[in-house]
Amino acid sequence: MHLAKEQTLIFSEFDNIRDLIFTHSDVVIYKYDHNRKTYDYISPSIKNLTGYTKDEINDFGFSKIVKKVECSYSRGDNKLDIAEDFYGNYTIQTKTGELKLIEDLSFHDPDELGNLAVSVGILRDITQLNKVFNNLTFEKNNLNSIIDLADVIVIVIDRNETLSKVNKKGVAISGYTEEELLGNGWLKTIPKESQLKFKTKKLRNRKNREETPIEMELPLVTKTGEEKIISWHISELTNEKGELVLSVGIGRDVTQKRRDEKVQQIISKILFYSNVGGSLEDFFDFIRNSIKEFMPVENFYIALYDRENDLITFPYFQDEVDEEAFSVKFRHGLTEYIINSGKSELIDEERDVQLVKEGKVDLVGAPSKIWLGIPLIIGEQTIGALVVQDYHDKNTYGIREKEILEVIGYSISRAIERKRLEQERKELIVKLENLNLSKDKLFSLISHDLRAPFNSLLGFSEILTTEFDTLTKEEIKEYQNAIYESSKNLYNMTTNLLQYSRFQVGRIIYEPEILNLLDLVEHNLNLLKGNYLKKQIDVKVNIDRGLYIFADEDMMNSVVQNLLSNSIKFTYRGGSITIDASKKIIDDKEKIELIIKDTGVGMEQEKIEKIFSADVFSCPGTEKEIGTGLGLQLVIQFIEKNGGSIKIESIENEGTSFTINLSSVKPE
Repeated sequence: MHLAKEQTLIFSEFDNIRDLIFTHSDVVIYKYDHNRKTYDYISPSIKNLTGYTKDEINDFGFSKIVKKVECSYSRGDNKLDIAEDFYGNYTIQTKTGELKLIEDLSFHDPDELGNLAVSVGILRDITQLNKVFNNLTFEKNNLNSIIDLADVIVIVIDRNETLSKVNKKGVAISGYTEEELLGNGWLKTIPKESQLKFKTKKLRNRKNREETPIEMELPLVTKTGEEKIISWHISELTNEKGELVLSVGIGRDVTQKRRDEKVQQIISKILFYSNVGGSLEDFFDFIRNSIKEFMPVENFYIALYDRENDLITFPYFQDEVDEEAFSVKFRHGLTEYIINSGKSELIDEERDVQLVKEGKVDLVGAPSKIWLGIPLIIGEQTIGALVVQDYHDKNTYGIREKEILEVIGYSISRAIERKRLEQERKELIVKLENLNLSKDKLFSLISHDLRAPFNSLLGFSEILTTEFDTLTKEEIKEYQNAIYESSKNLYNMTTNLLQYSRFQVGRIIYEPEILNLLDLVEHNLNLLKGNYLKKQIDVKVNIDRGLYIFADEDMMNSVVQNLLSNSIKFTYRGGSITIDASKKIIDDKEKIELIIKDTGVGMEQEKIEKIFSADVFSCPGTEKEIGTGLGLQLVIQFIEKNGGSIKIESIENEGTSFTINLSSVKPE
């Protein structure tokens, strides 16, 4: 029953992992639900074994094709925390009428009440093996035949460390022929450092006169370059003088077993890490470093799907070609392809071209030699995707890497969702606290700063209403102009108030797109042209036509308009405003730096600090222009929402400079 115990290690201790897939041509892996009397999972190789699909077997029941139970027995405790092993041999009839002898190795997992709940096991065809065993009745004295039947590696090494015998299992695992391994040929399968480790162990045993066999795990490099882990049990046979005659080694391939144990450790660490403190960014770093133990992760990203806004976001992105990934509308790239299908995909260049030709995907981003993506699924809903890719070697990822990611994918999905919800909860608490503070400030602004333009409107309109017949044309024109200016100021103030309040409660939808910076600035200058011409302010624009940013257009219009309005408001008549933009490398990333500089009144450092502390206040302009003080608050919050940064530098009586950094992009 040693084999059964080893097979149980394949399966996760987490009952909810449904995506566990290890598909082999001669092995069927299954998970059976005793309550629903159906198979939750059967690997695709069931069709090779029986001719039937999982759905067909669930329809009529597996027992229908069992013609005879050759033997069966179980072993183990019935304690709740210990599964009970089961072994059985059956003769089954396949869909084509063929009779096969199959072996069933499984373990049973009880529920909390001790009732049988789930069985997980392996079926394999032992028809040919059984025939061989029957034939051994005639060859029982043939030692080589027995050795070749062993499901372990058997080797014989003489005193000169040359290989004199290796069985078929050893040949199959190594990939070399028997002739290539005999003599000193076997040494090429063992790395130099491991050979030294083995010799040191042998010398220590002889020095200490230990008679127990040498037990150790050593790597074995196959003919194809794959590294396997072999657990060796080596006995040394000596003559009467204590001299070594030969060594007999029994080796078991534990590669999959060790890999599964490592996967389980990673899953446990991921789930544990998701319950402790730390940012989501740190958690994604941890996931990437964990996966790095199994495969290269130079090009690795996690994409999450925001269904409400139909956006793909990239909270974690590491890539040697594409420096940065921005939130985008749900498109037809490979990432969206697996989110839609809910299935893992291993896609090489040929497959990528085929999908593009079929219209299933569009070419998005730099093409890679091999692309591997798995969906991140919670319940029945795909929440995103985890992707690794290689731009140089198509052999970097294969079926083995795909299976590993599939096994840990569900745990990663759960952990990400838990971590994301925890972060959202913390952010919501902070947001609610800020909303409460903003509400108080908003009411204060409405009651104080909006009163002035209303008083002006009421006062001048009352004079025009009650004293119109006694007023001169010049007085009427003056009062009309005052009413117009008050109305315009009131409109701008209420617009900012509305935007501020909507943003605070999350009612402004973030829809980033590629924007031409010069078009953006010129559009807002045209809107404010009357304002700066009236004050005879000279406006200079030094922006190259080829500069593009990735941001929300409405938010950026508000940013540029508020900054320009602020500069116009606090610049003396006849002053100047300069608008410059250029590309900069900041933190190894290409950014667009936009600078709006005026020759206005400037401000002391204390006021700058109040602006960044979200302390809303208002000051009259150089010609008594009024405002709510919300404009700069909107600027800061909108810039942060678009992943940028802002810096304010000012000298009293000399002017103020606003420097904004936003991500640079190439036009489509």
